[in-house]
Amino acid sequence: MYIGPRRKKRQTSAIRVVILLALIGGAIYVHTLIRRNLIQSPFVPTPLPTHAPSWYADEADRLYWEGNLEEAISTYEQAIALDPDDVLFYIPLVRLLALEHREIEAVRLGQKAVEMAPENAQAWAVLGMAYDWNDDVSEAIDACKKAIDLDPTYAEAYAYLAEVYTDAVRWVEARGAAETALKLKSNSVDVQRNYGYVLENQGDYAGAAEAYERALEIHPYLAYIRIAAGRVYRDGLWDYTAAEEHFKKAIEIDPDNAEAYDQLGWTYYNMQEYEQAETYLEKATEADPEFGRAFGHLAINYWARRNWEDAILPFQRAISLECIASRRQAEAFYITVENRDSEFPGPSPDVVVRGDFVSVSEDSKDRLQATLKPQDTAGEEWADVQGTVMLDAQTGKYMVELSGLPMPESGKMYVGWFEGINTLSGIPLGTGRLPVKSDGSVQVETETGWVEGPRIEYFYTLGLAYYYKAECEKSYPLFAAALQIDPNDYSAQEGIRLCQEAEAENGGG
Repeated sequence: MYIGPRRKKRQTSAIRVVILLALIGGAIYVHTLIRRNLIQSPFVPTPLPTHAPSWYADEADRLYWEGNLEEAISTYEQAIALDPDDVLFYIPLVRLLALEHREIEAVRLGQKAVEMAPENAQAWAVLGMAYDWNDDVSEAIDACKKAIDLDPTYAEAYAYLAEVYTDAVRWVEARGAAETALKLKSNSVDVQRNYGYVLENQGDYAGAAEAYERALEIHPYLAYIRIAAGRVYRDGLWDYTAAEEHFKKAIEIDPDNAEAYDQLGWTYYNMQEYEQAETYLEKATEADPEFGRAFGHLAINYWARRNWEDAILPFQRAISLECIASRRQAEAFYITVENRDSEFPGPSPDVVVRGDFVSVSEDSKDRLQATLKPQDTAGEEWADVQGTVMLDAQTGKYMVELSGLPMPESGKMYVGWFEGINTLSGIPLGTGRLPVKSDGSVQVETETGWVEGPRIEYFYTLGLAYYYKAECEKSYPLFAAALQIDPNDYSAQEGIRLCQEAEAENGGG
């Protein structure tokens, strides 16, 4: 009596099996197509539309006016990634990279901008600024002048040129360029800031403060202008309250700004608020462990608090970092012919071989190399000379390799010199006599030692710190270094006297 229903059930199950098999087969087929990228998975979300490059440029400009320079840089980079052929994205980015002390990147990108648009005055002007902030003064002047040639009405080109002339200690030209910039565009933040920079370096501190304040009225969220204003109020106008206010505002704008912490700490040091000073100077060294001046200020503050031992490491660090910074300024290496018995400490004009230093790596100024070639004014006997000089700015080690050098005449010798690096006494750093082998080759590997850059008080105060630790054997080289800077320095002379007395007493006991 139940036969009928059972048959019906078996038929339904068979149909379901067929349908399921078909669905499974279809699913396998679709999955195969997805894996082969022939169709898109329905479960992948639809991609959001990409912003246009101009949107990123506008957003970067907004971030700049808010004082968020790092984010502005990243956003301009996104615009360039989408449209790498628009030079108008490069120009503001080069300027911001320089302001953030990423000078090597700024120069590289600025060079690319002028290659893309060789007739663009703004590109040449901002390249000039990047060169100057990278301490390439001659290249900066040429770039700014090129910008002015292309557009004599472009105010920022004159403003950047004024800053370069100031760095080159060409006061009259600096003042003239700054005043021209003001006439063309007085409401430019760069024009007002650079005018203040010119006035500050020429000793017109009241005028500099006014110019910096006008720049801050145009753009109140630029930390580096806040720092400049604070520095003028403190060092030029003795207004510690105004200085403190500007430095604190700079930190508020840029909480990672090592210079702002250093300047605020040094302001408190000048106010004899040593505990406050220590707090901010330590923050400066933490924000930038390569900032030599901050370590020097911290060491001096420790010394003022009679923490002799705590002062030693930051003094050592300050001297080392300032020497590294000086060695990075090496411009060229040249070889002169000198008299063996000459007492003149500097190079003679008889240059026979020369080469300009360039960075071995695009991302670092620490590995420098110069390719040496005969000077045009040298005689034919030096025509086959060739060689290289490698300098490590971090360690001070360098190697000179030459071939084809004729043997010097009797009573003569070859000496190598570093253009851009001076000894502690202020003369160009030299190699001493370069020994020439019989085959005309030279191979010298040595190091620069301390070079001009660290402040004299770093040396004699560190020497006194070792004196208080009864380690005068470490003090004497430091006192000697200070006396190279100033042979009449009283503190170094007194330090030597104290050490000699202490040794005499210990020997007598």
